[in-house]
Amino acid sequence: MGVFAAPLKLSLVLENKGNVARDHLASERTYLAYVRTSLACSGAGVALLQLFTLTNDTVSRGGINIQKFGKPLGATIILFGLGILLLGVVRYFMTQSALVHGHFPVARNSITAVTFIMGSLVGILFGVLVMETQS
Repeated sequence: MGVFAAPLKLSLVLENKGNVARDHLASERTYLAYVRTSLACSGAGVALLQLFTLTNDTVSRGGINIQKFGKPLGATIILFGLGILLLGVVRYFMTQSALVHGHFPVARNSITAVTFIMGSLVGILFGVLVMETQS
């Protein structure tokens, strides 16, 4: 069985030797940070949907209707929030399994991907909002 292939049991009892409890509690805190980030991202998506819903439906700049960007962009941000939550769940169980086997998986790829996607979404949102304010 591989390092990351541990059974997905809901309950796991470990002997508290050395840093076992501290490491697993740190993993739980990290998971809760993923949950918090997911909720913030989803909340921002809902706020964005409401922002574009409440603005004037006839707003257009340079022949481009700004309203058409609101729903797809808001929905994308909400789905990204859901993706962060799923990433947190996978990462939590992967880390828990690795800690039981005495290893620790480094999250370089997932951190890079989340940073790139979030940066892209913020850049697109900034562009849409700037396009909306210019006459």
